[in-house]
Amino acid sequence: MTPTPVEVTAPPVPVAEGPRDVATGTVVTVTPTPEVVLAPTESAPVAASATPQLSPSPTEAALAALVVNPSPVPTDIPAVAALPPVPVAPPPPEDAAAAEQYTLDLINAERAAAGVAPLLRDETLMGIARARVADMVARGYTGHDDPVTGEHLARNMIHAAGYASSYLGENWYGSIQAPPGLVDTAMAWFMTDPPHAQNILSPNYAGVGVGIAFNGQQWLLVQDFAGANP
Repeated sequence: MTPTPVEVTAPPVPVAEGPRDVATGTVVTVTPTPEVVLAPTESAPVAASATPQLSPSPTEAALAALVVNPSPVPTDIPAVAALPPVPVAPPPPEDAAAAEQYTLDLINAERAAAGVAPLLRDETLMGIARARVADMVARGYTGHDDPVTGEHLARNMIHAAGYASSYLGENWYGSIQAPPGLVDTAMAWFMTDPPHAQNILSPNYAGVGVGIAFNGQQWLLVQDFAGANP
């Protein structure tokens, strides 16, 4: 008697810790004190929270936003009239520097559409964002926190650079897509997730920097925001 063939479907292979392809993201808001509470990521045990759904694919990874002392967009101040998003031409493929500027242009297009003043390209924040992705690549981790000390890296770096504002934040995203697709996918996802969208649209920020790098497995994008100094 001939055995009947049985089709077996292998379960999905989990993505290894390090570069992750899983979307997470909630935000913990703290008052403007030196102590910062970060939104949970998959690398640390936290209380259960809703997990945003990624539209791209299971291989895309979108990580939690860091929001320090954010406040909702005020409703009692005059706002610039909201306009349709201004089309922004994408840069050449895999041109990281051009993709960084493309990200800045898309951020300000979203702010214009929401009636919020544009952010300035801040070269100090650009250096911090580039240093953040370079550090992730060099040490083989992803996230807002130092994998050894647990320090909140963006907060520490922004304050060390001389920013005295109590408003600062960071978004980051990882994807197998190279720029400019990385930027389009990241921005589309950020705008569907409240903590990330709040960073992009907050009227409390004055400047922004962007860094993009490839770690051998995925492209990483970091956006660092800071308010004006008092």
